[in-house]
Amino acid sequence: MHTAIVEAGREHIRGGYDAAQLARRALDEALTRLTQSDWHPSMLVAYLPMLVRQAPALAPASRAAWLEGLHRSWRQHRATLGIVARKSLLELAAAWSYWPLVIAVGASFEAADRLDDAVFQRLSEAHCIVGNAEAAIDLTVAMQLSYPARQSYAGAYERLVAWRDWRADRLPIAELAREDDIVSLEPLTHRHVSDFGWQYYDPSIAELCCLPGFEDDSEWHDWLTQAYARGGQELFAVMHRQWGFIGSVGLVQRGDVGLIYYWIGRDYRGCGFAPDAATLLLAAAHRYAGMRCCYAQVYDYNVPSRKVLQKIGFVETGVRAAAPNTDQLFYRIGHDDSDAHIALELHALMDYFEAEVRVALPLLRSVS
Repeated sequence: MHTAIVEAGREHIRGGYDAAQLARRALDEALTRLTQSDWHPSMLVAYLPMLVRQAPALAPASRAAWLEGLHRSWRQHRATLGIVARKSLLELAAAWSYWPLVIAVGASFEAADRLDDAVFQRLSEAHCIVGNAEAAIDLTVAMQLSYPARQSYAGAYERLVAWRDWRADRLPIAELAREDDIVSLEPLTHRHVSDFGWQYYDPSIAELCCLPGFEDDSEWHDWLTQAYARGGQELFAVMHRQWGFIGSVGLVQRGDVGLIYYWIGRDYRGCGFAPDAATLLLAAAHRYAGMRCCYAQVYDYNVPSRKVLQKIGFVETGVRAAAPNTDQLFYRIGHDDSDAHIALELHALMDYFEAEVRVALPLLRSVS
C-alpha cells in the first residue's frame, strides 16, 4: 500500500533496472550470504549500514525471510552486538515494521540510550502499534522529564492519553486474553498503515474478503475513517507475539447480530491464527456487546476459509448471495433459528452494512 510496497510490485523498466530494483537485488544478495553464514553476527554488522539505507526497497514477499533471519540472529547473538549495531538493527526493524524486535532491542539499551530521540521515536511507535499503551506513555513521560524545554513531548503525551482513552472504549479483548496466547487483537488505527500494507500486498486478500484494492496510503486512511464513522463496527489488527501484525479481523454488529470478516497475510496462513483471532473477537462481542449470533460471508471456492469457519463453530445456512454474486455463501454461529428469520437477519445486516451483495431467496432448506 505505502509507496515502497506499491513500487516493489512493479516490473522491470524498459532499458534497464531502476534504483529500487538494484536495491532489491542487493537485499536479495545480502539475504543469501547472511543465510549461508548462519546469520553470523560479524556478517550482520557488516551489512547493517547498507540494509538500513536500502530498507525501503524490500519486496513484501521477501519480508518474512528477513524477519526470520533477524529474529534468529538476535536470539543467538545479541550479547555480541555493540550499541551502534543495535541502534542500526532497531532502525532496520522499524523500517520493516518488525515491532516485537524493535521492543526487544530497545529493552537491551541502558536508560540513557533509550532517551536518545531517534530510539525514543521508534520505541514509542512500536509500543503503540502492538498496544502497550502504558509503556508508550511512561517512555514519553521520561522524555518530558529529561527534556522539559521540548514542547513536542507534552503534545505526544496528550495524544497518547487520548489514544489510550479511545482504546478503552473498544471491545475489551484483553479481558479474555491469556498469557500464553500467541496472537492478540489490537484496535486498528491509522498508525497501522504500514503494517497493513506489508501483509495486504497479496491481491487475493482484497478479492476474497471483498475489500478495496488500496492504491496508496490516503485511500486506506479514508477507508478506516469511514469504517469507524459508520458506527457499529470493530476493526482489529491481529498481532503475533513474535512477528507483529499478521492480518486483520473485523466485526459489524447490528443489535445482537454480527457479521465477521478476517484475513491473514500469505506468509502466516495455515497456522491456526485465523481461528484464534476470530474466536477471541466472537467471545468478546458475545460477552461484552450482547451479540447473540454472527454471520460470515465466504466464496464457495474458498475452501480454506470455509474450513476455518467450521473449525470455529459456524454452520452453512444454505443461503447464497443474489446474482451476480451467487458464488458467495453465508455461514452462521449461534442458537438454531428458522430459515425465514435467518433470511430476515441477513437482509437487515446487509442493509446496515450498506453492502453491494444482497441475499438470495428462496432458501435451500424449507421455510418454517
